[in-house]
Amino acid sequence: MRRTIPWIAAASALVLAGIALDAARAPGGAARHTSLLTALQSVGTTFAPGDPIAATLLLQRQDCSGNLRLLTWLNHARQRGALRLTVLWHVGPPRDSVAIRALLPRWTRSIPLLPAPQAALDDLKRLGHRSTPVLLLQDEAGRIRLATQSPRSPREAAGLRRAIEGLTWMEDLP
Repeated sequence: MRRTIPWIAAASALVLAGIALDAARAPGGAARHTSLLTALQSVGTTFAPGDPIAATLLLQRQDCSGNLRLLTWLNHARQRGALRLTVLWHVGPPRDSVAIRALLPRWTRSIPLLPAPQAALDDLKRLGHRSTPVLLLQDEAGRIRLATQSPRSPREAAGLRRAIEGLTWMEDLP
């Protein structure tokens, strides 16, 4: 009986190694899995101390009026000093990017409009975000500080503005 235990353990390890290798080679498998944070980092946003918070906006063609309202809000003087829109991610067919780009305000023309990475969408769904637009904010350390839907009322916009002020406020330390 004791002689069979090492053989069973060795066979089990070999089977598990084969499964892990197959999963890593499969399209979308373990080797290709990324997270929301990894997807944001792959955009190439650089951070320096004192920089505004990096903002990413997830949008789709169907809700462009809501996206434009949020973009107008982001471009307001109060937010413009605290936030820096670094990338626009879109959900939907690739051809939607042309229609979305045509609807975007002039000040966003230099901001990349890219398809949203599936890993980012999966992580946002796990966080409870099931619709767009979604605003993601990262601090200078590259950490995700806030993920929120577009404000639906002036009261929500004021609350989001206060939250951003709280995220950007730096206490002067001796």
